[in-house]
Amino acid sequence: MIKLIKLELRKNNMRAYVRASIVIAITMLGFLYLFAYAPKLEPSDKDLKIFLGYNNLIPLFGVLNMAFFCVLSSVMYSNFIIEDYSGKRLILLFSYPISRKKILVSKLSVVSLFTVISMIISSLMIFSIFGLTEKTMHLVSSGFTTATMLQAIKVTVIMAIMAASIGVIAAGIGFIKKSVPAAIVSAVLLASLMCNMVANTPANMMLLYISGLIMAFAGIIFSVHLIHKVTLMEVE
Repeated sequence: MIKLIKLELRKNNMRAYVRASIVIAITMLGFLYLFAYAPKLEPSDKDLKIFLGYNNLIPLFGVLNMAFFCVLSSVMYSNFIIEDYSGKRLILLFSYPISRKKILVSKLSVVSLFTVISMIISSLMIFSIFGLTEKTMHLVSSGFTTATMLQAIKVTVIMAIMAASIGVIAAGIGFIKKSVPAAIVSAVLLASLMCNMVANTPANMMLLYISGLIMAFAGIIFSVHLIHKVTLMEVE
């Protein structure tokens, strides 16, 4: 399995996805400063109070970051799976003397691991930079402490698993429809649903845990479905 994962890494242009992750990280760092500064623009505005304090700020940042990585994940799944299992690529793929199941699992593993790891690393870097600048800027009323960093890590891990799971779900929909746009649109819609839900109750950690578990379970179901579909596929 490890050899198959290495083969997938060599076969696909991972540098493009690394660059995309860096762009997302820079963008999200800007959003974090914007979110933190927003309540100071109109202190009397009730709508901007959702950004007050780290208990609200971190989940809102996390869900938006998750939305970006959902789209990246769906694009990766489209290239790794939907495009590979169509046309002439399918004939070449099925000519390998390797189990179809193992090939697909290796593809799912590469994209899922990349999504989770890149999202966690970028978030750690973002909050580290933000925490250092908060010593002088003081955008958020409460200080940036070790507990704040731990909360950020906790939310990031949940959101990273959610992003990878939504990516699998979107890939499954795109695979069924035989359409890359369908996969990307599905990822955007699911991510938007999560954004709206968290925006309404940003400080509700139990809701995040439940949502993460539901998405992870749905991701496993779609993964099993994809494996079943690929195993039974016939070369046309």
